[in-house]
Amino acid sequence: MPTLKTVGRTVAFVTTELRGFFPVLLTPLHQNRKQDLESLRQLVSYYERAGVHGFVALGEVSESAKLTESERRQNLSTVMEMVRRRLPVVVGASRESTELAVEAARWAESEGASAVMLAPPKNVQLRDRAIFEHYETVADSIKLPIVVQDEPEGGHPYMSPELLAKINLEIGRAEYIKLEDAPTPDKVGKVSELTEGRAKVFGASHGKGYLWEMDRGAVGIMTASPTPEYFVAIWNALQRGKRELAAEVFFYNLPLIHFYSELAIAVKKEVLVQRGVIKTSKVKQPGRELGEREQRELSELLRWVEANVERVASITPLHWKQVASTTRRL
Repeated sequence: MPTLKTVGRTVAFVTTELRGFFPVLLTPLHQNRKQDLESLRQLVSYYERAGVHGFVALGEVSESAKLTESERRQNLSTVMEMVRRRLPVVVGASRESTELAVEAARWAESEGASAVMLAPPKNVQLRDRAIFEHYETVADSIKLPIVVQDEPEGGHPYMSPELLAKINLEIGRAEYIKLEDAPTPDKVGKVSELTEGRAKVFGASHGKGYLWEMDRGAVGIMTASPTPEYFVAIWNALQRGKRELAAEVFFYNLPLIHFYSELAIAVKKEVLVQRGVIKTSKVKQPGRELGEREQRELSELLRWVEANVERVASITPLHWKQVASTTRRL
């Protein structure tokens, strides 16, 4: 569990090893698409009730790039206030220049982040040397671990297993790697092999390869799953050596995970709306939201997944009313 130390006027976490399921926090919005901090607080409580191992704040799926600077600060302040050092918080610091990334990483550190998550700037023409120097410069500016985010599908440059291994082995703070370059299980295995197991690799990509990433040496997953009880159950089953149970829960989740890939942010927010956790599935503009027919189709699929996972694994679907009733009793 992280503890606190004070460096000058900066309060920062002393982190233990990050592992397990870290949900990337979506940004709930009101009908007018302004940030809904009350729903954000409920979202944090919902995930904690599910037994997650930490959080990722201000990631790409958090719509961080579409938030104003004021909204970003309010968002992180709310998350840190809710978590209250009980769990580690990784904070996204990806920016379109090294200078801005350094500034974002330092700010995250000053707010008490346990680590910063950093993707290369969105320039597919960047060469390996420029990418390496970007990470090196940011690492030299902070005292926190870095989660290297490998996400070429989001417009970031491709990073080979060899480059990721070089960053991990030669930049001391680049301890973690979050892989989103499909097929992720294969790349997890290659990076682990090249670093002789030193790299601590997280899966992502909605959980499409979660089970197989773990088979190849991943230390967990960072993704914005709106059904956290299933991702925690898969992790717990694997830690107990019950792979067959983990596989059943994973396989029954795959249709829902496939649905995410179409309109990930809107779909995941709608699941949270249907579970009573947040008020709307609005997204920052520009961005498409679900129509009524799509909402009905998602509801049908969600009920099917919930019923089948409860049948095969005795996992009761987690809805906000359960979290709220527990909170009221405390």
